[in-house]
Amino acid sequence: MRVAGPAIPYVQSSASQDVPPPYHFPDVTVQAFIWPAQIGAVQKYCDNFLNLGTREERGFEYRPLAAWPYAMLLFLDYPEMISSSREPEDIGETPYPERGITSQREVFACLPVVRYGNGPLGLIADTDIECVLPFIVVSKPWSCVCGREMLGLGKLLAEIDMAEGYYPDSFRGAVRLPGWASDAPGEHLSVLPFLDVETGPALPTFRLEKSPEKSLATLFQSPAASLAISTMSDLGNFADFASAGLFPTAMRTLGLKQYRDAKYPDRAIYQALVSCRSQYSNLREMRMYDEDNVRIRIHDTGSFHPILQVVLDAGPEPTGRPIEAKPVAAFRFKADVDYDHMRVVHEFPIAGGDGIVARPAQSDLSARWFRPIKGFFSTPRRP
Repeated sequence: MRVAGPAIPYVQSSASQDVPPPYHFPDVTVQAFIWPAQIGAVQKYCDNFLNLGTREERGFEYRPLAAWPYAMLLFLDYPEMISSSREPEDIGETPYPERGITSQREVFACLPVVRYGNGPLGLIADTDIECVLPFIVVSKPWSCVCGREMLGLGKLLAEIDMAEGYYPDSFRGAVRLPGWASDAPGEHLSVLPFLDVETGPALPTFRLEKSPEKSLATLFQSPAASLAISTMSDLGNFADFASAGLFPTAMRTLGLKQYRDAKYPDRAIYQALVSCRSQYSNLREMRMYDEDNVRIRIHDTGSFHPILQVVLDAGPEPTGRPIEAKPVAAFRFKADVDYDHMRVVHEFPIAGGDGIVARPAQSDLSARWFRPIKGFFSTPRRP
């Protein structure tokens, strides 16, 4: 374990767009779409980006959450984004919480994974559920910077459209982002269509593609169900109730945060798994869509193909055509969202030499439920 030295202050610059958490986002509109995940593809993602080195060296292994084998796509419209830090700041500039508000749009796919600790004790105390984001795109450049620098999330800047669809009370969303249409030599980077979503009207609706008893969404089409949803909207577990457990009210994202060496760009000088909690509260205005009236298409072009291999059943080579996702549930709601409780789950060791400073591995693997009682099982330090 590394011995802590004196803290090195971060050099703040007005040229930087990174704002540290915590953040508070009130009155967020969320559009959620859920379809079956490809378990083998999720495991490959875990092995490529989370399970670095050997299990004995790192002390854990990430695997897909077999009990919840779904991928979730979220469109989020943030009308207000606020820095909610209560700690005193001395950055030589206006403190972040006093700078006012901004807004943005965001789209990401989310996959639940389980971290299993090593050995009998690790299996009990270190096993936890987190969420990985194979892709996340935002409409504002500062959010890209904050996501990458602070949260360890590979955010990309994109053009994001959100609006009512063809029918009243429906939804239409589209994402375009820079990419290469193919891997052919000389291909030019351009802004390409990446994702298109279109729904029918929110339930209850006249447009049903199948009988109510066959659809999860259509369980909520009756006036009585609508009244029940309105009643439940004041409860903390509203999202779990209304989505049949398909949407968590607290999500802990997990990302590989890493920095390249300036002299040897193929080597990392820092590499860690970083987690941050997004907490959904004050959930309200839940409306379901008939999933058979939902169309989700992700374009299988050169730059986007690796993403499709994780979230959809894409083949070994890009087809150049859109691939459709078949949702099992689709709904929308409003909520207040807070991003907080950021921590380093595991820092991977960095080999020294050639001007690179060696860094030993260190971990903070204890599961959330185990943290309050962790002290009862640890050896007290002697003075």
